[in-house]
Amino acid sequence: MKAITFNDVKISFPKEQGVVIEKLNAIIQPKHITAIVGESGSGKSVLGKSIVGLLNRAEVTGKILYGDTLLTPDIQQSLRGQTVFYIPQDPATALNPSLTVREQMEDTLYFHQHIQGDIALEKINQELSAYEFDDIDRILKSYPSQLSGGMQQRVICALASVIIPQWIIADEPTKGLDAISRKSVYRLFLSMQEYLKNSIIIITHDLDFAEHISDHIIVMEKGRIVEEGLTEVVMHSPVSEYMQSLLYSMPKRMINHE
Repeated sequence: MKAITFNDVKISFPKEQGVVIEKLNAIIQPKHITAIVGESGSGKSVLGKSIVGLLNRAEVTGKILYGDTLLTPDIQQSLRGQTVFYIPQDPATALNPSLTVREQMEDTLYFHQHIQGDIALEKINQELSAYEFDDIDRILKSYPSQLSGGMQQRVICALASVIIPQWIIADEPTKGLDAISRKSVYRLFLSMQEYLKNSIIIITHDLDFAEHISDHIIVMEKGRIVEEGLTEVVMHSPVSEYMQSLLYSMPKRMINHE
């Protein structure tokens, strides 16, 4: 498993908001859950998308590396999905609305592992069971629009488990969720890392979620990294005024270790 490295990376949208990421240097180490936190407009989602090449109309300078490999557009395309699995803010956009869950999972298994037929169906049932689906027959026959947001997210995680990526990048997985749903997502990602033994990047403005889910944290403000380190240290002894202000305005904590 390889690290993701940013060397003097600058990202701008010349015809839109201009510079979003200033010259940025960072190394995101594998085998961890790393949270990238900051307010809206801090550049955290843009940074995540830059790894997998999902930035339309952007100008990217500097180097993004996967291990020692420079992430050119062709390399990003070859890694996207198989090696680095990106989960967007809206889980529905990651699923094909015109295909059932079974069709999407069968297509994924065949494309990535050349498995089909009864063996594929057995594997699909196994993955859905791992993410606590009870009525699997109904889920398999369902289209994404027939599932709740939480169910869609669990289907995406099952798809990721089928692919067995080395990295998962999840963009705002708790956005718009209530406390109970946030706890569910928290448990979901912890179980996914335990199951897949992979590396995860969580992009979030939810400091409570970041504190409990991650072991490393990167704090971004206006396109710059203002603080990074072990989550426990950054959350309890922040050195940047920006992180101190974020913690001061943090609402009552909603996630508890269970």
